[in-house]
Amino acid sequence: MPKMEWIRSIPPDYPRDQKIKWGNYIRPTEKKSAFGSKQFQLYWREEIELQPDSFFIKTWIEWKVYEDHSEFHKKVGIGNFEKSGDWVLLKTNSITESKCSSTEKKKPTSQRKDWSFAFPCSTKVSDNKHSTDHRLLYYYDGKSLYPLQYESGYKEANFGIAWESDLPYTKSSLFEIARLKYGKKEFQPHVYNHVKLD
Repeated sequence: MPKMEWIRSIPPDYPRDQKIKWGNYIRPTEKKSAFGSKQFQLYWREEIELQPDSFFIKTWIEWKVYEDHSEFHKKVGIGNFEKSGDWVLLKTNSITESKCSSTEKKKPTSQRKDWSFAFPCSTKVSDNKHSTDHRLLYYYDGKSLYPLQYESGYKEANFGIAWESDLPYTKSSLFEIARLKYGKKEFQPHVYNHVKLD
C-alpha cells in the first residue's frame, strides 16, 4: 500500500502553470435508492468550478425523499488551487454547510443547477461556516479531473487511484489502469468532467 501523504501537496520544485480549462467540472451522478426501494430516493450532485484567479468553488448537494418527508444537505467548499503539468491540488479554506427538512415529498428538478432554492424547507436554513485545511490532489487529462482518493462531500474513503498506484506523481501502467477503473465506475465515479455552459 502506498503512503498517502503525497496526495496532499505538489512538490515545491515542480514548475507551476495555468494551462487548464476554466469553468465547471461535474461528477456523473445517477438517482440512487436502496435496492430499488420506492419508499426512499436519493438525488445528488457534485461539481467543481475553477476560476482564472486560481480560486475554486466545490459544491456537493444531496436530496433525500422518504415516504413521509424529505431532507436536503449542501456543502460548499472554497479555496485556491495549484497546477503543475497533469497535477492539480485543491486547497479548501472554508466549508459552508446547510441542512433542511420538509414534510413534503417533493423531488428536485434536474434542470436546476442549485437545488437549494427549490427545496421546500419547513424550518429556516442556517448556514454553518467553518474554516478548514483540506487538501486533495487531482489528475488532469486536459478535459477531466480525477481525485487520487475517493471523496464525496468532503468525506474521504480509503480507496482510489493513488491506492492502486506504485509511484507518486507518476503516470505508470498501474496508475493508468486505476484511472480508467475509477473514471468509469457506475456507482461511485471519481471523475469530474468539464462541461460547457450555455
